[in-house]
Parts: sequence; structure tokens; C-alpha cells
Amino acid sequence: MHIPGIPPLPSLDVTSEGSQQGYEAWRQVTALKRFTNAFVLDPTENKILLGLKKRGFGIGIYNGFGGKVDVGETVADAALRELQLTHGKANPQNEMRPEWFAYPSLEIPSTSISSGNNTYPPFPYSAMWKDDPLWIPHLLTDKYFVARVDYGPVPVPSPGQTVEPVSDGTGYIVDGTTVDAGMQKWIVGTMSEEEWEASRVWEV
Repeated sequence: MHIPGIPPLPSLDVTSEGSQQGYEAWRQVTALKRFTNAFVLDPTENKILLGLKKRGFGIGIYNGFGGKVDVGETVADAALRELQLTHGKANPQNEMRPEWFAYPSLEIPSTSISSGNNTYPPFPYSAMWKDDPLWIPHLLTDKYFVARVDYGPVPVPSPGQTVEPVSDGTGYIVDGTTVDAGMQKWIVGTMSEEEWEASRVWEV
């Protein structure tokens, strides 16, 4: 299977795929950047550690802990470094505030209902990126998966209009009015460990 921006895949068990009307084609990829997104899981207590972004792009959104991959680093090295930077020591200057949450349901798409854990708050899907329910259950069940999600549409300004992203990364402000920028086109699927290793997706 060929997905623009992802190395050719021998096969993919598609678990979610779709597009908004008028956005059936993938957006053109002009440049690729490598980032990590590390999640700390405790399956013995059915809990997962997330970070609340306190400033910058994505402020107010819960996510894993990650950042860019530096030259000469492996993806694993970069993920560990970023996790230590953001969670290794309590610091009010950190960009992320760590919090434990109960596991969500493991269906696709997932919901915020926890799996019977009353110790921790329910999973905060309402304050996360909109594609998260489509792949987080794969993460929590140790499945190898690949996803591409195009967010948009990005508003095209008319002459004299101003367009800027809102701070939480979920929309744009056009002349003072917030415009939603949800998922535009997406595909999520799983594969075997052997296919994952062969495709070497992480080296893109």
C-alpha cells in the first residue's frame, strides 16, 4: 500500500480511514520532519501518563512527551531525552505538566470511558488531538501501527484578511473569528512486527 509521505508498505490492516467532503486527496508533502511522541504506561494499574502543554503550539492539549530527533540520534534516544527533559524533574518552567489518567476503552474509535479504574480521572480525549482515539488503543495493546492525518482546512485569506493559528492548535483565527481545523483526511492501520521492521517507517 502506498501512502504519500510514508515508505511503501507490504500490507496494512486499515482500522480507520476517511476524509471530509472536498478533501479526498492528500495534501502535498513538501518537507518531512522527524519527531518522537513517548507515552509512559502502567498496565498493572491501567494508567497512562500524559502531559498538558502549558505554552506554545498545542497549549491546553494533552499529549505524550516528545520533540524533534537531533542529528545522529536514534528515535529511541530522542524519545528518552525528551521524556527526561519534560518529566525527569519537577520544574515550573517545563512546557508539559504530567498527569496520570485511567486507560480509555480499547475499541476503535476509542471513548473517554475508563476500563473500570476509579483511582485516576478518565482519559481526556476531549482535550486531545482529534485523531488520538483512532490509534491510542493500538498503542495500549502493543500493536504496530502507521497513521497519516492531514488537519485542515487551512483558511485561505481574502485580500485584507488576517489568518493565524490558535494557541491550542485546533483551529485558526480569521479576522478575530475562530475557524475549526479538524481532521481533513486520515488513514490508520496495523501491521505485523516483521512488516514494521521491514518498512522502517521511523527512518523517513
